[in-house]
Amino acid sequence: MNIGAVATSDFMGFILLIALLISSKIRRTDDKHPEFKLYTVIAILTMVACVVDFISFYVDGINKPGMRLVNILTNTFCFAANPLFVASWCLYEDLKLYRSMTRVKKIYTYAFIPAVIMVLIAIVNMFVPIIFRIDEQNVYSRLPFSYVYYIVDIGYVLFSIFIYKGYERRYGKIRFFPLYLMIGPIVLGCAIQVVIYGVSLMWISTAVGLTAIYMSIQNEFSYLDKLTGLYNRAYLDYLLETSTREKNNLGGIMIDVDYFKQINDTYGHSYGDEALIDVARIITFGKPDKAVALRFAGDEFIILIKGVSEKQLQSIITSIRDELKLFNETEERRYKLSLSLGGSIYEPAHDSIDNFLKRMDDAMYEEKKEKHSR
Repeated sequence: MNIGAVATSDFMGFILLIALLISSKIRRTDDKHPEFKLYTVIAILTMVACVVDFISFYVDGINKPGMRLVNILTNTFCFAANPLFVASWCLYEDLKLYRSMTRVKKIYTYAFIPAVIMVLIAIVNMFVPIIFRIDEQNVYSRLPFSYVYYIVDIGYVLFSIFIYKGYERRYGKIRFFPLYLMIGPIVLGCAIQVVIYGVSLMWISTAVGLTAIYMSIQNEFSYLDKLTGLYNRAYLDYLLETSTREKNNLGGIMIDVDYFKQINDTYGHSYGDEALIDVARIITFGKPDKAVALRFAGDEFIILIKGVSEKQLQSIITSIRDELKLFNETEERRYKLSLSLGGSIYEPAHDSIDNFLKRMDDAMYEEKKEKHSR
């Protein structure tokens, strides 16, 4: 055992997570998003584990009063924290992707059972050695049952991949959530730790994975509209730029809120903001799962969907009108929402982005002009 190497890896993990928590935007938004709270809890758990892990290595073999108890407690904590971390990661991933507390309650009441069992076994191990043994000279030795913890970890990692792939099959490619950047370092660190006895890489690997996810969250924040939660103009530019390099056509729908100024002037800007949030909700419910909804500017929105025909585009417009009608009939707002919509198809082979946007805009304004004339 090289205590210097252990100290270096655990210290690096601790510093990474301290920097992450200090600079994280998550702390300023966790009142609205439960997954951000959970992310912070996971980061803190990992940070504490880095400290405890070092202590467990430091006291190992020191035959002084109280050191054996410290050795037992610190190793127990590390074994108990391990399955709790990977189970919590699966929960975080699910919340991040689906954002459904109903789904979480349904699935994770059972999904956490293996983690809880492993925690209980770690506690029992303090009295009856099953996972590890601390002898009378205060020397730690790993017992064969300890490998069950790694098997449970692998099970949760596979479960996280299952969640990820299931979401992709249903909703299309996942943006700003590179799963491999999280589980890659952890799997590699655990594999080395299993093969080489006395090496401690689990928690530094976890810190690296959490930092990678944090960076992806920051990228996502830069592409999100703060008010509506839809993607913003910067992400529209990115999507349109990537679409010019692809052969598939791209369908687009421009949406404008009718009489929005009247809502602001009559009821105030807070109601105007509420109206924009309502419109974002109507668009989200009305569009297909794989379509991308964006706030273009002010009270204008855009939907983009790849590989769509003119007929399918009109079907999406009809679906949004149906959602709008349902909203006005069921929601008790001071205002009634009205939307003007215009669609267009972009074909990369013989078209330009500017013409594509202009056709959408012109079609939308034709409808708006007709409403105002009535």
